[in-house]
Amino acid sequence: MMNIDLTGKTAFVTGGSKGIGRAIVEVLADCGANVGVMARGKEELAAAVADLNAKHPGRALALQGDVSGFDDVGKAIARTAQHFGGLQLAVNNAGVAGTPGLLHVAGPENWLHVMGINLDGVAYAMMAEITEMLKAGGGSIVNIASVEAHTILKEFPTYTASKHALIGLTKATAADYASHKIRINSVSPGVIRTPLTMAEGQKEVTDRLALRIPEGRLGEPEEVARSVAFLLSDLSGYTTGTDLVVDGGFLLRE
Repeated sequence: MMNIDLTGKTAFVTGGSKGIGRAIVEVLADCGANVGVMARGKEELAAAVADLNAKHPGRALALQGDVSGFDDVGKAIARTAQHFGGLQLAVNNAGVAGTPGLLHVAGPENWLHVMGINLDGVAYAMMAEITEMLKAGGGSIVNIASVEAHTILKEFPTYTASKHALIGLTKATAADYASHKIRINSVSPGVIRTPLTMAEGQKEVTDRLALRIPEGRLGEPEEVARSVAFLLSDLSGYTTGTDLVVDGGFLLRE
């Protein structure tokens, strides 16, 4: 059996205090990586990093901030690299669904909010991550997209657009940085059991979508995290610019 070994490498993860992001952070630490964990919520972030450091002393660094601002995310990445001595791995996971509704009803504030986190935030993070990885002689980045990057989610047009754009950003940058030994891929989770999908007001949408899953169940955050770890690791060393769908068959249709 081939185990994923990330010992001696440093990762930076956005939205790492809960849901899929927290599972990613935990799996990467279990594989031996040091992890800079960025999130907006101070208390949730502190709790997540404390739990991680209790299991893997000194391997997690808490970084509070908002990815939709370049200063916040740039400083967090620079601090991660400085603290652990470089940056080789990154996962851009922070995302929001936004307000449900038709485009003209949800309006410009919702558009700016969702795009600011789901697309601008990833682009800003990648700018800083790539800068550090060039210093390190290469690296691997995974952007968290969605099955909605391959289809649509009714009455979430901004979310849908942000994830379609994220796939484009991933592929374009993968081509540009391949010669610099930086691999850039994405993972598109299906309907996963997280605080976001199970929240009041969102659970109804989750339950409706769950009926379409051939495997007959929701995915678990750890199942996404293991796929991310594979794409970050040398086991996928000849893979760049691709999207790995982790959805229990959600996109399959009769």
